[in-house]
Amino acid sequence: MTLLTIIQRTCDLIGVARPATVVTSTDQTVRQLYALANEEGDALASSFNWQALRSQYTFSTEASAVQSSALPADLDRLISNSFFNRTTRRTVIGPITPQQWQAIQAQPQLNRVFLAFVERSGQFLVTPTPQTGQTIAYEYISKNWAISPTGTPQDQFTADADTTYLSERLMILGLRWRYLSSRGLPYAEEMRTYGLQVEQVQARDGGNSELSTTGDDAYILSPNIPEGGFPGP
Repeated sequence: MTLLTIIQRTCDLIGVARPATVVTSTDQTVRQLYALANEEGDALASSFNWQALRSQYTFSTEASAVQSSALPADLDRLISNSFFNRTTRRTVIGPITPQQWQAIQAQPQLNRVFLAFVERSGQFLVTPTPQTGQTIAYEYISKNWAISPTGTPQDQFTADADTTYLSERLMILGLRWRYLSSRGLPYAEEMRTYGLQVEQVQARDGGNSELSTTGDDAYILSPNIPEGGFPGP
């Protein structure tokens, strides 16, 4: 579905005439629905780590605390515990707290074998200072939940033919209650229906791992394989 068809479907639900265009429309109701569509997209994208918005990123380390190439342009948020140094085959710890960062800076770092990171002022900082050229990989959530007609990811609807990585059904249900709320009309039931649908879609998104009653991780290569860089027996 496109932005236009999403708006048209919503209009059917709220009893408003279907528009022929959205982005260039001068009709105030259509303009409002257009703004609400982008509001719903932002809210829905930030509510959950949708698999459709999940991406992988790798960068090469610099011999500096600040890693200038560590953050992708479309970054919305990092996925915790997904950071690994593929060169040393070790976990990269973080994001650590400001208190932990300062505590590390105040202590000798000669014995530290695991890198740790923190974000500060839009920068990605690593401690201890790594060697140049190590490969760090991690996963993150992109801010780009919309798609242009040419297939370019973007962070909002800008054309009638734009589509979305998100659930169109959720977009329509979200638009419905947001529109009713903005007009001072009863919307509690529509919002409740929307919330239930969001929970169902989230539960199915990307599949689920098997749960273990013993607390063991089902995906372990071998308990005898070190994380990396350790001598054999």
